[in-house]
Amino acid sequence: MRPIARIHTDLPQKFGIPRNSFLAPHLQGCIVFEPEFALPQAVAGLEEFSHLWLIWAFENGTPGGTAADIASDSAAADKSGTARAWSPTVRPPRLGGAERRGVFATRSPFRPNPLGLTCVKLDRIELTDAGPQIHVLAADLRDGTPIYDIKPYIPFADCHPDATGGWIERAPWHELEVEFPDGLRAHVPEAKLPGLIEVLQQDPRRAGSKHEPERVYHLAYAALDVAFTVDGDALRVVGVDPADAKYEASAPFLRRIVSPGVMGKLP
Repeated sequence: MRPIARIHTDLPQKFGIPRNSFLAPHLQGCIVFEPEFALPQAVAGLEEFSHLWLIWAFENGTPGGTAADIASDSAAADKSGTARAWSPTVRPPRLGGAERRGVFATRSPFRPNPLGLTCVKLDRIELTDAGPQIHVLAADLRDGTPIYDIKPYIPFADCHPDATGGWIERAPWHELEVEFPDGLRAHVPEAKLPGLIEVLQQDPRRAGSKHEPERVYHLAYAALDVAFTVDGDALRVVGVDPADAKYEASAPFLRRIVSPGVMGKLP
């Protein structure tokens, strides 16, 4: 198989990616086709659907949480990272990273074949000189992820109201309370703020992380370096700065979607 497109999102690193789609419904994404497939005819009729299925490849890269992790990950040409390794059992974040389940009973990115399946909301289709671009919401994919296929979500076939959620229903997800001072919010473009807060609410840290209230974590988001601490169920944003110049240069898509005022502050 070969990618037909790549998706561009505000999250260039695995750290911070929602663990399922629609956990952060305001996250923006744009699917850009490879030249061979960038044909308006190929998406004719797709605008009539509200949701899409994406089949894609996991690119786990460097684990995150520090500014050095972000720089290392963005500089690496090979983003597959730990996607090469897999185990018959994994520790799902939903269970706090303390219990194991069979890999095929989870959506873990560490699989024999690193394929992902995501449902996204179709925002709009933009016809450009370079071909159609599909704007979506609520994607749980990192920036640059290769897309292998796009299919329409069909309610009568894909929606199963009587479905059961297995062990997941016994482990409801717990969100964090986000404290985001107004002075720091002002550094985030208005259109990007809801998605950022949703990502922070999901707790970007690794499941089972130690209680380290003094530790400062770093999240790369929309060409920004967002610093935060976590104390119990409370997450506090302590800094919002332009991303490192090396990282920003590796993510040209972000230059187009972040407001000029913020981008002008980049080194």
